[in-house]
Amino acid sequence: MSGSEYYLYRVKFIKPAQMPLLFPNLSPSQIFLEAINEKPELMLPSGSEWHLGNVDFFDELTGSFAIGRTTKTTLEKFDKESGNFIDKLDDSSPYTTVVFDCRIGLLGIAKKSKLAPDAETVARRIRGLFEKSETVINTGAEVKVNFIPDPQGFIQKIRGAYAIKSFKATFTGPNPVDADELFQKPLSVYAQQIGAQTGSLEVKGEALNEEVVESVAKSTAATANMASARIIPAAGKKVIPIKMKGDAVSIVVNLAASYRDVLERIQEEYSKVRG
Repeated sequence: MSGSEYYLYRVKFIKPAQMPLLFPNLSPSQIFLEAINEKPELMLPSGSEWHLGNVDFFDELTGSFAIGRTTKTTLEKFDKESGNFIDKLDDSSPYTTVVFDCRIGLLGIAKKSKLAPDAETVARRIRGLFEKSETVINTGAEVKVNFIPDPQGFIQKIRGAYAIKSFKATFTGPNPVDADELFQKPLSVYAQQIGAQTGSLEVKGEALNEEVVESVAKSTAATANMASARIIPAAGKKVIPIKMKGDAVSIVVNLAASYRDVLERIQEEYSKVRG
């Protein structure tokens, strides 16, 4: 049965350590909501214009919106009056749907080849649109829209390793409300205070704690960050590097499914990643 494919992304609104004095101190969820409701527009040097519209709320913090681009295109038509085929200049506006959960900045981007070759291209345009919103400009927030990597292959190698010699993960400034208490949350605060946009931390040892590494790896994936490790896969073997890499986590839903159903599926898939 044919269906629509949705890719899981995380949008982050990372506020500066010092907020503008004349603007209210909004939470990332509030910035997200305000930016969506503004329906920002983005003009590209190529002449195409991207829009955010069709905002539909399921409740106060979840819903869907459409994102698309408008370009001038030549349509080949038949003119009955003259009996001739003609070229007519008209607007073309392909779009796709994005479901969202503002609580954690979760996005599900529907793939649509007519609009863009991949979800990553759409994610870049979502970021550009949010950056054009008055709310984001006034709060001085940095916008990041990153895919949520599938951590399962990485975690399986961690679980099967004879010993974990090192573990490294990236982090950004504060935003995700469900970051782990050991790694992502304190380091994100550190990044904010020192004025860093991103960072990474590596720990080394004779045999790192497998359960802690797995827990932090899941949190790292869920917050759309990256991780790597050096492991001894089996007794007597040499140390090898492994990386959490690959495409965004995705789901396929029935074409008849409602956007509310799509969001539920995406939230379930996200929960699996988060563990």
